[in-house]
Order: sequence, then C-alpha cells, then structure tokens
Amino acid sequence: MYPLLHVPVPPTTMLASRSTVAAAVRAKAALPCASAAAPYGARLMSSSSPEAKAKNLVTSVEGVHQTMKVSKAWRSKPLFRRQGDVRFKTGLEAANLLVAEAKRRDAHEPHFIQSVESTMACLSPIFERNPRYAFVAKQLMEPERFIQFRVAWIDDAGSPRMNRGYRIQYSSSIGPYEGAIHLGHHVNSDVIKAFGFDSVFANAVTGFDVGAAVGGSDVNPYDKSEAEIQRFCQSYMTELAKYVGPDLDQPTMGM
Repeated sequence: MYPLLHVPVPPTTMLASRSTVAAAVRAKAALPCASAAAPYGARLMSSSSPEAKAKNLVTSVEGVHQTMKVSKAWRSKPLFRRQGDVRFKTGLEAANLLVAEAKRRDAHEPHFIQSVESTMACLSPIFERNPRYAFVAKQLMEPERFIQFRVAWIDDAGSPRMNRGYRIQYSSSIGPYEGAIHLGHHVNSDVIKAFGFDSVFANAVTGFDVGAAVGGSDVNPYDKSEAEIQRFCQSYMTELAKYVGPDLDQPTMGM
C-alpha cells in the first residue's frame, strides 16, 4: 500500500475540495517506484543475498608510493604456455621465470642474459605489487626488429674491406626509435641486443617520447685513418638509411 501524500494546505486555500487532494494522491501513486512497491521483506532478502552482489575483480593494494587498483585476474593468468600453463605467485618467482626463458632462447648471448638478470632483479618488487607488469616485461625481452647488413668500403691501400653493421630497433611503445651507434672490434649481435634492452629503460626515464634502438659495427676506428673512417661511415649510413628516418628511427652518437 502506498503511503499517503501529505499536502500542506495554505490558509488561502482552506476551501479546496477533497477531490483535489485525492487527485494529488493518485498522481503520487502513479510514479514508478519499484523499491516502494516491493514488500519490505523481499527488499531485505534481495539486499542480503550473496547472489545479488556483483563480483569484484579489482582489489586495492597499498604500495610504497600509492594505493593501486590491481586486477585479481592477472595472478591467475599463465605467464608461459609452452609446456603447460606456468604461473607465478610472487614477484621474485616471476623474475626467475623470465630469466629462465631468456636463457632458454638466447643461451649464446651472455651479455644479454646478464642485462636481463640485473633488470628483472630490480623489477621483482614491481611484479609483486602489480603482476601485470610481468607480462609487459615478457614482451620487452624480444626486440621488435633486428637488422644486420654488410658494410663494404675501400681502405687507403685500395683493398676492399668488409664489416658487419647492426641496428636493433627494440621498442617503439613510447615514440620513434632513438639510440646510439657503437663502433669497436668487440661489437656483435650479443652486445647490440644487450645495449638495446638497457636503452628501453634508459630512454623511458628521460621524459622524451622516444623509443629504444642501438646500432653499431665491428670495425675498429682506432687503427684507421680519417679517410678510411670517412669511407666506412659513408658506406655504413648508405645501408642504414634504408631503415631510419625522422619519424621512424633517429641514430645518435655512441662510443
């Protein structure tokens, strides 16, 4: 039964008819109000029923710097599915799984493995507070593009020389690729990949919208004349120009 509407009657309208008041009551009853129409007992049961409560998949985690909203679903997702579902419970366990995957895929690249180990050890507390970043780190362990090309040039004696040129375009998640070019007899694919992985985090903290890339060659510039270095650089940039540009990749100075 609907509650009666109490309509205050001013002194100037004391002579209003009872039909006017009845019309106001009927208008109040015609308004849609499902909660008022339902019995009190039914409303009490529906509010206290566990089936009526929506499942909350987001929990608040108090971290060192702030309180974050973390989805519970990330902890139940498998980090790897190569030979069955592999899940992790702690941030350190996630870091160990990522390092083990890097060793399995790139066991012949010790510099890259060392870079991954040191980085994941630093990121394990972040994986603990927010597990979804472990899946982001899994994507960052593989570069977007690795380019290797031949660099042919002529020395001062007129003999043709040959070196290997590299350019790894590691990540463009923030912006166009940007990174240094390293020259030295120690430069190989392992060193370039390790530098590229480190540059992902080094460029991210600069505040500029640039991605991560590294290039180089195994030429030794210390035993070359200026003319030989010039001819080598011209040959190197002629090949590299096919893959770089203002909005794609921006090479910078290196060591």
